[in-house]
Amino acid sequence: MKLQTPVGIKPLDRRFTYADSMLLVGSCFAQEIGQRMADRYFDVQVNPFGVLFNPCSISDCLGLLEGYGINSLGCSFIPEDVIETPGGYCSFHHHGNFARPTAQEFLTLANGRLAAASDFFYRQGWVSLTLGTAYVYRDRETGMVVANCHKLPSDRFEREMIDPDQVYSTLSQYVAANPQRQWIFTVSPVRHLSDGLHGNQLSKANLLLGVEKLLQRYPNAHYFPAYEIMMDELRDYRFYADDMMHPTAQAAQYVFERFMDFVLDERERPLLAESEKVMGMMSHRQLNPGSPAALEFEEKRMAAYGSLMEKIGRK
Repeated sequence: MKLQTPVGIKPLDRRFTYADSMLLVGSCFAQEIGQRMADRYFDVQVNPFGVLFNPCSISDCLGLLEGYGINSLGCSFIPEDVIETPGGYCSFHHHGNFARPTAQEFLTLANGRLAAASDFFYRQGWVSLTLGTAYVYRDRETGMVVANCHKLPSDRFEREMIDPDQVYSTLSQYVAANPQRQWIFTVSPVRHLSDGLHGNQLSKANLLLGVEKLLQRYPNAHYFPAYEIMMDELRDYRFYADDMMHPTAQAAQYVFERFMDFVLDERERPLLAESEKVMGMMSHRQLNPGSPAALEFEEKRMAAYGSLMEKIGRK
């Protein structure tokens, strides 16, 4: 008796290793996967502008990272980019968690992250983009598609849904310009219930169709079916958090493991297992830090950490 409809996933021909780097940009699901990779000591950079949901804002992020690397004097965030929001000073390029009490504090943070992420982007590594919604909000004053409305008055924005061709065109420019990179696209399994169930399905469909056009055109573009795994393999509500939109930690871990099956070179499996052991040791809280047993454990875990860093080529 079958109680699931498993999603078949063919592993990539070219696989990711601990020697590679990966930039992950997109919805909170990108944050989930990226954090799990960082916890296992992969070389990753995750959401340098905070969580981004729509393809236009993800494209904007890539353009700023690329532009800063070309001309670091002309592509930094400037005072004219700053807006005052109920949560502090921020910009329409960023998620609200970047908001700071003063405009200068925000600019210092935003430009620091931009510089670091742009340097990372130019390593010619992998890029993983997780698209959350095809609905966008456009600022009526500037015509800009905003990454976040920052709880500003709703009449300032115009809401629209972009179509598959727009999804394709806004992202294809970067895939085309960077054929040496491997691009992984995925559609977030997080349900946007504020759009309504039908609206959420239409939105996800436009994203899927837009990504499919990319896959048909570019051999360095790949698709990981996170949305399909959640909808089919994990369709029971016990795999959703209390808000009935986000996957539980268990579900996110399962999808992460499927992602590793998809992307990771099999020869790296021993290093992955070792990294998870070190991760567990490093997160262990000592009850009696000054005791002989605690000191011995501290010595062991630092030795294990040092050994792992040496094997993966990090200091």
